[in-house]
Amino acid sequence: MRLATYNIEWMNSLFDDAGTLLDDDGWSGRHDVTRAAQIGALRTVFSELDADAIMIVEAPDSSKSRDTVRALEGFADFAGLRARKAVMGFANDTQQEIALLYDPDTLTVIHDPQVAPNAPRFDGSFAIKDEAARAAMAPVAGVAP
Repeated sequence: MRLATYNIEWMNSLFDDAGTLLDDDGWSGRHDVTRAAQIGALRTVFSELDADAIMIVEAPDSSKSRDTVRALEGFADFAGLRARKAVMGFANDTQQEIALLYDPDTLTVIHDPQVAPNAPRFDGSFAIKDEAARAAMAPVAGVAP
């Protein structure tokens, strides 16, 4: 089984609000790169990977007017990928979702968040109570020591 993770810089800017791929000469979210160039490169990379599942970091946005799954499945259809179904976890407000594109003939995939007494679900907020951990995170996360 071939599994991959791919952080795609500003993939969200390659789609309109309806989830349609914008394969044109407009600028992508990447500096000095057109949407058509980025889409072409992504098609090549995904085809060469030929993975059973690809975890996509910075996947297209999911919000009131946008749908991560619809956008990714549209891209997979456009690119002719066997990893053609998508599932995502918790939506966020950053326009950079985390989603899985997978081959439904090989895998069955569901989002199944787990909860434990000492580990909260990651879609909520939690306080860092350990002062040493807070102090260590302050420079990188903007956490007040």
